[in-house]
Amino acid sequence: MLLLSAGCRHLAAAALVLAGTSLNGPIAYAQNAPSAAAATLRLEGLVATPRTLSAAEIAALPHREQATTDKDGKKHVYRGVALRDVLHLAGAPEGKAIHGPVLAEAVLASAADGYQAVFALPEIDADFSPQTILLADLRDGQPLPAHDGPYQLIVPLEKKPARWVRQVTALRVVKVQ
Repeated sequence: MLLLSAGCRHLAAAALVLAGTSLNGPIAYAQNAPSAAAATLRLEGLVATPRTLSAAEIAALPHREQATTDKDGKKHVYRGVALRDVLHLAGAPEGKAIHGPVLAEAVLASAADGYQAVFALPEIDADFSPQTILLADLRDGQPLPAHDGPYQLIVPLEKKPARWVRQVTALRVVKVQ
């Protein structure tokens, strides 16, 4: 039996949770982890048709591959759909519609853990930017690990992957002001 002072108990509990157990026994992560089949993605905000995409709808979009290096310097091949193609399904501004006041709109990507990152609409659009931001669901031919997936944004031309949002749950087009 493990005896801890009240002040250290919460630290020990956190360490055990990270290790896959608790002070009361093993933790069943599978009950809380979203399966790839049940994964959804909300498209909301300043779009013509707010909606929630199912995994099947995302899988039906044209997929592409992007070879890049992760934060640890490891090379991987990610496979997924262009972020612009996903936003197109909700009627987000694109192409010639990105001008004037729309240039002050951005996409706020949100993760399951509350992490967020923002992308200006021109960064995502092929008429403005040479890179394709990918909503990936595979890495090296395998589904993304649970701590990254079911969807992760891959921004290939960035030097630091701070906006490589993991466990993406929602994309919201917002006005910046």
